[in-house]
Amino acid sequence: MNVSDFRALVEQRRSIRGYDESHEVSDEAIRTILDCARWAPSGGNGQPWEFIVIRDKATRHKIADFYMKQLEQKREMDLAVRGTAKMTGDGFRHAPVYVVILGDPRVKESYPIRTKLEKAECHFIADLANTTLLVHLAATSLGLASQYVSDANSPYMETMLKVLLAIPEPLRIYHLVPIGYAKSQVAAPPRRELEEIIHYEKYDMNKFRDDQGVSRFIMTRTLQGAYGRRGLDSDPKG
Repeated sequence: MNVSDFRALVEQRRSIRGYDESHEVSDEAIRTILDCARWAPSGGNGQPWEFIVIRDKATRHKIADFYMKQLEQKREMDLAVRGTAKMTGDGFRHAPVYVVILGDPRVKESYPIRTKLEKAECHFIADLANTTLLVHLAATSLGLASQYVSDANSPYMETMLKVLLAIPEPLRIYHLVPIGYAKSQVAAPPRRELEEIIHYEKYDMNKFRDDQGVSRFIMTRTLQGAYGRRGLDSDPKG
């Protein structure tokens, strides 16, 4: 793979809500995706990740029900603070495969002592983020769709999932990743221009965004702004 192929892959990745339930995903495809994911970098080579693959329809729908239940309080909080609630629903419900990404915090012992004391949690979360991104990219490379469902680690949903899936302590849930074939393609949300975010040798204050600049960005190019109003069929992570 050259860099052009890689760039095309990352640009093709979308967070999809809306799956063709009739189009199955093979066991081989899922194993290939997770085989890629296990090569993610991790602090101290601790490799904290484990994966639960869920195909049973009743279990998948129960998980989607948990998601919608916890969304009630999330929506209520947004309404109370912002006066509006712009969030996505359970469009992932019909994805034929769910992958629950788990992390084992005991691997923090693999870090040097000072690293463990200062930033063990930061490394642990970064490790799980690394493997999750590889899941999405590997799925995209196979022509499959996927989505971030970060609410899987909210207190309510994580508790319910641990009981439903018999997940032992001290393992933690990081994300849920539905995988399947998209019902339709989703347009890519715009990205900030490269020259806006690159600085050479030192921070260029000409590129610094004041509070008003950040507010304008939020209200025109993020879920809480234009995308929430348009109701695009995509996840906040794009």
